[in-house]
Amino acid sequence: MKKARALGPPPNSVDPDGEFPLGPPEYFFYLLFQAARQRDLFFDRELAPVGLNLAQWRSLAIIRRLESCTMTALARYSTVDRTTLTRAVDQLVSRGLIDRSVPDRDRRQVNLSLTEPGKTIYSQAVNILKEHNQEVLAEVDPKRLREATRALQAVLLKLTGDDDLAVDLLNFGTVPAASRG
Repeated sequence: MKKARALGPPPNSVDPDGEFPLGPPEYFFYLLFQAARQRDLFFDRELAPVGLNLAQWRSLAIIRRLESCTMTALARYSTVDRTTLTRAVDQLVSRGLIDRSVPDRDRRQVNLSLTEPGKTIYSQAVNILKEHNQEVLAEVDPKRLREATRALQAVLLKLTGDDDLAVDLLNFGTVPAASRG
């Protein structure tokens, strides 16, 4: 791996404190985008040996998390466009990694669930990803990671413009224990 150049703002920095190349709010979202994009590129590359691309991985991970999910829920949590998502699901169904079923009570609804081979591939892939996450975050203090995570929660809450959507996304489809009746 190449040694990174020293961090510092360029001479044309618009940060009033001169710490960042952009103002802190703009730079925050720029870094967020770059971190997510670089992580996606890494995962797409590293998942190839287990026969998955990023859209397929996200589909497997979300279906596993929700145990059984609809295409609407899958689209909500995956942030993958519907055309790509449908293609990914079709490929996973044809490979026998997920089952697609239609309940008798509502023929318009499609439910997705992992098959046993899907669970196996998921386990192989999640080990690759967890190892990478640990490597990337190894030098980040756990308290700072929690602070950053809470900051991102607050940002997402504001960005959605819809409290119900925000709570759903923040809880990743599960009801917090404190809210269960």
